[in-house]
Amino acid sequence: APVLNQWFRTNYRDVSTGFASTTTAAITTTEARSGNGSVEMSLTSAAGKVDYAYIWGFQPGRTLANLTGLSYDWYRQGTSTNPGNQQPAMRLLIDADGSEATATDRGYLVWEQAYQADPTVLADQWVSSNALTGNFWQRRFTPGTTVEVYDLNLQEWLAGASPAGALVLGQSTAILGLEFGIGSGWAGSFRGFVDNVTYAFGTLPSTTFNFETVATRVPEPAGLALAGLALAGLAAGQRRRARRAATC
Repeated sequence: APVLNQWFRTNYRDVSTGFASTTTAAITTTEARSGNGSVEMSLTSAAGKVDYAYIWGFQPGRTLANLTGLSYDWYRQGTSTNPGNQQPAMRLLIDADGSEATATDRGYLVWEQAYQADPTVLADQWVSSNALTGNFWQRRFTPGTTVEVYDLNLQEWLAGASPAGALVLGQSTAILGLEFGIGSGWAGSFRGFVDNVTYAFGTLPSTTFNFETVATRVPEPAGLALAGLALAGLAAGQRRRARRAATC
C-alpha cells in the first residue's frame, strides 16, 4: 500500500518456481553507484514486473510547470536477455487538473531511454540520465490506456498536447510522486540497478535518494574509552570478589 514520503515496492508481479522468486527488487550492495548500496532489480519471466515508488501526494508548488530537476543513474547487466533497448524506466505520477477532488484524471508520464534522441542502452556500466530534457509517453489510469505517442517532451505536454485518449496537461497539473521500474511484457531475463534518484521544484534545493544499506555504527574514540573503563572496572570487581572468596 502507498506510504507517503517513503520508498515502497509496488506493482509487483511474480511467477515463482518452487521457492525461487522470478521477480526481485531490493536495496543491496551488489553494484553500488555511490555509497554502499543501490536498488537491485531482476526478472526472469515476461509476466514479471516490479516498481519502486515514492509518493508525496498533493503539495503546493509541486506541479509540472514547476519541475526543474529529474535525473537518475541506472545500470543494465550484460547477461540480461530481454531486448537490448530496455532499462529501468522513470515515471512521474500526475493529476491532470491538480485537484484532489477529482481522481479520474491521473496517470503516468514515462521516460525511457528507448524513446530518446539517442536510444542506445549501454550494458555493464552506470549511465546518468537527465530525464527532464527527454521525451515522455503517457499512461492514463481511467480508463487504462497507453497513449502510443513517444516523441513529446515535458514542454509539449505542458503546452496541452492532446493525442487521442491522453490526459490534457497544463500549468496546474500536479506531480504526486515518482517511481522507477522494470517489466510488463519484457521478453527474456533482466538484471539491473538504480541509484541517485533526484528531483527538484522551483528554486528549492534538489532532493537525491542514494539507496544505502544499514551500516554497523563504529564507536567514536570517546565511546571506546568509556567502554574500556567499564570493562576495566568489571575486571577489577571480579578480582576483588575472587580475593574475598580465597580468604573465607
